Amino acid sequence: MVAFHEIVKKRIINAIKSVNVPGGWKVVVVDDHSLKVIESTCTTFDILEEKVTLVENLHKPRQPNPNFDAVYIITPSPNSVEKVIEDFTRQKPPLYAGAHLFFLSPLDDPIFQRLRSSLPPNFFKSFEILYIDFHVRESQVYSFESPPSFFKLYSPEESPLFDGELKKLSRQLLSVCVSLGEENPLIRFQRGIDSDHPTKALPFKLAQLVQAEFDDYARNKKRVSPPQDIQRPRAILFIVDRSIDMYTPILHEFTYQAMANDVLQIENGKKFTYNYVGADGSNATKDAILDESDTIWVDIRHKHMRDCIDQLMTDFNKFLEENSTITNKDKAANLNDMKKMLATLPQFQDMKDKYSVHLNIAQECMNVFENERLPDIATIEQNCATGYTPDGRHPKTLVEDMVPLLDSSFVSSYTKVRVLMLYIMYKNGILEEDRRKLLAHARISLPENDAINNLLLFGVKLIRSPTGTFKKTKKYRQKPTDPDCYEISRYVPRLKIVLESHINKTIDHTAYPYTRDPTGDPDEGKVLPQGPVSLRSARAGWSKKGQTTVSPRIIVFVAGGVTYSELRTAYELSNKYNQEVIIGSTHVITPQQFIDDLKRLRRQPNKPNQPYSSPQPQPMHTPPSRAGNQNYSGMNPASFFNRAPSSSTSASSASSASSGGYHPPQQGGYYSGSRSKPFF
Repeated sequence: MVAFHEIVKKRIINAIKSVNVPGGWKVVVVDDHSLKVIESTCTTFDILEEKVTLVENLHKPRQPNPNFDAVYIITPSPNSVEKVIEDFTRQKPPLYAGAHLFFLSPLDDPIFQRLRSSLPPNFFKSFEILYIDFHVRESQVYSFESPPSFFKLYSPEESPLFDGELKKLSRQLLSVCVSLGEENPLIRFQRGIDSDHPTKALPFKLAQLVQAEFDDYARNKKRVSPPQDIQRPRAILFIVDRSIDMYTPILHEFTYQAMANDVLQIENGKKFTYNYVGADGSNATKDAILDESDTIWVDIRHKHMRDCIDQLMTDFNKFLEENSTITNKDKAANLNDMKKMLATLPQFQDMKDKYSVHLNIAQECMNVFENERLPDIATIEQNCATGYTPDGRHPKTLVEDMVPLLDSSFVSSYTKVRVLMLYIMYKNGILEEDRRKLLAHARISLPENDAINNLLLFGVKLIRSPTGTFKKTKKYRQKPTDPDCYEISRYVPRLKIVLESHINKTIDHTAYPYTRDPTGDPDEGKVLPQGPVSLRSARAGWSKKGQTTVSPRIIVFVAGGVTYSELRTAYELSNKYNQEVIIGSTHVITPQQFIDDLKRLRRQPNKPNQPYSSPQPQPMHTPPSRAGNQNYSGMNPASFFNRAPSSSTSASSASSASSGGYHPPQQGGYYSGSRSKPFF
C-alpha cells in the first residue's frame, strides 16, 4: 500500500507541475493554513525542485514579480480570496503575471462568485480543487489539527456552534476520501448511546452530512470515477465519536510512541528536545523530529517498551560487532552503557544521532515508570478497564489498592484523577459518600474535580443511589485472551474490537448501521434494520469479474480526538488482515490534553466565558525527589523488566518494597497462573 503522505505529496507536486508557463519558472503563494497542510507532507526542497523561484505567504508583504505566474495553494476562505483579488486589482502593476488557483477544498458559491466577478479575466489562468484540507501525520494517520473542535462538539456552552462544526468536518472528510481516490465510500456510523445523552446524534448527523457532501460531489462530476491507481471495492468510512471508548484516553500506555507522548514533553507528537554528551564531554541539547524519515522510530514506535529497549540494545550490540575493528568496544549491558559508548564514537555521527534520540526517550520513560509508581498504578487501571485481574478473576481489593496511591506524594495529581475516573467507570457510578472519601485521599484541585464531573457529557454515570441496585457495565469487560500480552497492557481499545468485527463480518449492524443500503439500492438515507449484512454485494460497479481481488480500504474518523493507542490499532489490523486502515480525527490527544480539555468543557457559573486556547505545556508527571533513588536507567533492562514478585505478594507491594515506598495490602498473587506476561 502507498503511504497516505506520499499520496497527498503527489497531489501537491502534480498541481505545481501542471502549471506550464513560458520559461517554466513560477512563484508559489500559500496562506497560513495551507502552508501547514503542505508542510505535513512536503519539504521546501520538494517545492523548489519543481521550477519554483520562491514560496510566499499570501497574508504577508510581498515584492512584485510581474514576470512570473503565481501558483496559489490556499484555503477557500473569504479572507484569502480577497487577498488574491487585491494582488491583481489594487497593485500597480499587479504582483504577478497570472493566477493559477488551487484550493484545498470546494468554495461556497458566494465566495466563488466574488472571485469570478472581481478577478480580471486576463489574469485568471486556471482553477482547481485539490481536496487536501487536512494534515497527514503518519503513513496511515490524518488529522484536522483542530483541538477547539472538542469544545464545539461536546460543550453545552458551545452548542450554537455544533451544526457549523459538523458541516466543516463533513467537508474535510470529503477531502480525505477523495484524496485517497475513494469518491463513493459506504458510510457506517456509531449509533447514539443513552437516550438522554447530549451528543447522542453526533455520529449520525455527521454521517448524514458527509453522505450529502458525496452526493453533491457526484452530481458536480456527473459520474463517480473509480480510483486510478488500483481497482478496488468501495471503501468503508467509519464515523464514531469519543464516547465509543472512554477508557483508552485515560489509561497509561506502555507501547513506545504512546508512553513517550504521555509521560514526556513531545511537541505535537513529533518534536523532542533531549540532552546529550558531545565528543569533547560537554553537555548540550538537541531537537529531534520523530516522523516517517526516522527508520528506527517507524520500526519501534508500536512496540511495548520492554521489547523496544531489548531491540535497541540488540541492534546497538549488532552494530558494535559489525564494526569491531573500528570501535573496539565490548557489548552494552544497559542503557547507560549505550549512552556512554555513543559519546565515544564520533566517526558514526548519523548512527549516534538516531540512537541518542531513542535512548534518551527510553531512559526518561523508565525514570517516570519507577518514580511515579506506574507498575502499581497500571495494575489498578487495567483491572478497572478490563474488569478482570490478569488471572481472569474479578478484582476484589481495588479500593484498598487505590488509597495508598491516592495518598502518595510520589503520584501526580493527573495520575490520581485518571485512577479515579477509571474506578468510577468500572463501578458504573459510586456512592456520593465514597466519592468524597476518595477525593479527600487524592486532594485534587477543583478544576480536576470538574474534569471528573464532565465525564457525564460522554454518557459516564458518576453517582449511584445508596438504594439502587449495583449493575456492572458489561460493555467493556475483557477477559485476558492473549497469552503474550503484558499484564499492565491487557486492555484492547474498543475501536479495534469494532473494526475487527467489521472485517470478520460479525459486527452488530444495529449499533453501527450504514447511511445507505450497501447493496447499492437507491434508497435515500436508508438505515439498515437488524440482521447481518453481506459486504460481498457492496462492491462498486467497476469491481468486475476477472480483476484482482482487493480488500476495501477502511477509513476511520473519531470525532473529538483520537489516541496514540487507537492509531496503533490501524497498523495492527492492516498487518494482521492485509487490509488498509486509515485513521484520523479532529486532533490527536494525550491523556493530559484530554483531562485538561475535560476541565474546561463545561464552565461553572463563576467562571468567565473564555474561548478555547491551548494551555501551556506542563509535565504530565512531576518528578519526585530523587534523594535516595538509584539510577534505574542504568540497570540491566532484562533484569529490571523480568523482576517478578513472589506468589504471595502483589505487583504493587513488590514494586514498592524494591523502591522503599508504601506497602498496599496483598492481593493474593496476581501473577500465579496468569495467562499474560508480567511487565517486570
